[in-house]
Amino acid sequence: MDYVKLASRKDFEGKPMRVYRVLTRPVAVFREADGSFRAMEIGCRHQGADLSTGSRQGDVVTCPRHGWQYDLRTGDCLRGGDAPLRRYAVKVEGDDIYVSLRPIDTEASAD
Repeated sequence: MDYVKLASRKDFEGKPMRVYRVLTRPVAVFREADGSFRAMEIGCRHQGADLSTGSRQGDVVTCPRHGWQYDLRTGDCLRGGDAPLRRYAVKVEGDDIYVSLRPIDTEASAD
């Protein structure tokens, strides 16, 4: 699996989430309460709208374009369709945060 360095731990001081681009796709990196990190796509699976600009209530985000809803913990689509947000692998080396170039769900289904 190929990775790209996206951030450092200090980028998340006071911020639980940041959005980056991985091969032109918007990907959110989340800092968990225990200090670990996870990543998932943050573009709506309907028409690619940026979910980071949508309204949020807890872990549920609503797409600003057509109202599809997603659970940001699991990636599940809760309203609008059945295509979940894809997850990306994350590894941390020292203070550097790396994210896989491709969603891990896609790679698993390609094997």
